Amino acid sequence: MMNSTKVQTKQIEIYENERLWIGRGFSKQGLFPTERGPYSTNDGSLSWKSNTDAFAALIRGDAIGAIGQNNGGEVIAPSLRIPKRGWSFHEEDTNETIDEYENSNMTIEVDMQLYPCGEDGWQYFADFLPQSMSKPNKKRGMLDFVRRRRLKRTIFFRPDHFLPPDISNKCDYCDSNVVNTLSNAMLDALSLATLFAYGLNNNIRDVKALPLKSKLIDTLDIGNNCDRDDPLVGINKVKDRLVSFAEMSVSKPGQLMHMLNPDGVDQNLTGAMPERRKLIASNYLTEQERINLARLLIKDVDRYSYKMHCNVDSCSCNNDDEEQACEFRLVPCPNLGCGATFSFKHQAEHDEECGYKPLPCPNGCGMNIPRNDVHVHIRDKCSLRAAECPLASFGCTSIVQARDITDHLNDTADKHFMLIANRMVEYQNAMKDMNARIRTLEEKNALLERELQRSTIQLQSKNEAKAISNDVKKLTKRLGTLENTCRTEFKKVEYDRRSHKK
Repeated sequence: MMNSTKVQTKQIEIYENERLWIGRGFSKQGLFPTERGPYSTNDGSLSWKSNTDAFAALIRGDAIGAIGQNNGGEVIAPSLRIPKRGWSFHEEDTNETIDEYENSNMTIEVDMQLYPCGEDGWQYFADFLPQSMSKPNKKRGMLDFVRRRRLKRTIFFRPDHFLPPDISNKCDYCDSNVVNTLSNAMLDALSLATLFAYGLNNNIRDVKALPLKSKLIDTLDIGNNCDRDDPLVGINKVKDRLVSFAEMSVSKPGQLMHMLNPDGVDQNLTGAMPERRKLIASNYLTEQERINLARLLIKDVDRYSYKMHCNVDSCSCNNDDEEQACEFRLVPCPNLGCGATFSFKHQAEHDEECGYKPLPCPNGCGMNIPRNDVHVHIRDKCSLRAAECPLASFGCTSIVQARDITDHLNDTADKHFMLIANRMVEYQNAMKDMNARIRTLEEKNALLERELQRSTIQLQSKNEAKAISNDVKKLTKRLGTLENTCRTEFKKVEYDRRSHKK
């Protein structure tokens, strides 16, 4: 039986899919061969013929039993026994098989909270393409020919899948520093593996991500990491396997990426890691699951020396006596705004570096400031900080404490009056010079305007003279043409007259 003090549960979900055939209504038999199967994951990259196979494959975390996963395209028969990877449909220990699962009391819940959804949780779409499924309808429209609904089932975390109960039941808590280190290493390993598999594209598909998660859990090899001499050596070995997990399971980015961008491949992957970590943590490897696996790793490695967890069965730290309470129990940081939790043994260590811990002002002003804000307080807010006189722009060079500014202004009022008076005289002289320059510029401007006006008149006169000259040339040309015409006509008349006399 699993540890009853900390029963971890979560829900897994599948989607039931149907297509409309005129005269037959919606049915699973009407789905096209190119579409997702009757039961699938959200993105449709993994499909099964029955919800039994679907839930069984998801609890394993692999694609066994999925439709069309082999080269021939036929349905792969699910394995008879469910591989144990930490989750079960039952809280009690049982030898679950596919047949037993089919006959078990299977509580499948239709998710009616899916928005928008209609009767019995169905959503309607034109087809199963991503662009169509981004706009679901809760009632069937004229052009909606497919529908789906979400089914959920609760599963239980089973430490006894990895370790015997006498080991897995020791201490509900473990060293928080080691837990966080292993948890982050798992998240980095799976995130990097998906980057190697998909590149910078965030459209991660279940068909690859879920088997990678299963490989990751197998890589942890929980149950075979014990180190009698130094448990830290065993932890480091696990970390080394996680560091090389992406390369070993997917291989490094291909030669094509290096040829296209030989210098920027590693840099691009590093820049994409934060966003990929968020995606993996929310969809595939949650924080609680990573913590559960990390604690089991610690119990596996440190099963003899108990340096990273205590040896008390089902230790839930309900002991009020701090001397006898578990030193690995989780305690919250007492500093306002921090929100961190850690093992009690690391409380002093965290206190030394917590950015929210109130510290007295180094200048001795009497205020307590969070460690992260001390430099801002000293620079801008401390009443004992060195501050220049507000009249520094008028020539006062005094440096006083911020709290003494008022006294300084009162004590040196005569001096400040003389500085201001001298500055006013300087301003008056500067204004006289500016007025003189303005008058000079105005005179130059008037002169330039007169010159511009005269030049404009001259230019207009030249243009008029040029126009008259062109008109005269045109008239002269026309007169010459008329003269030539008259001469020609005269010659004709003279010729006709002479011919008439003859």
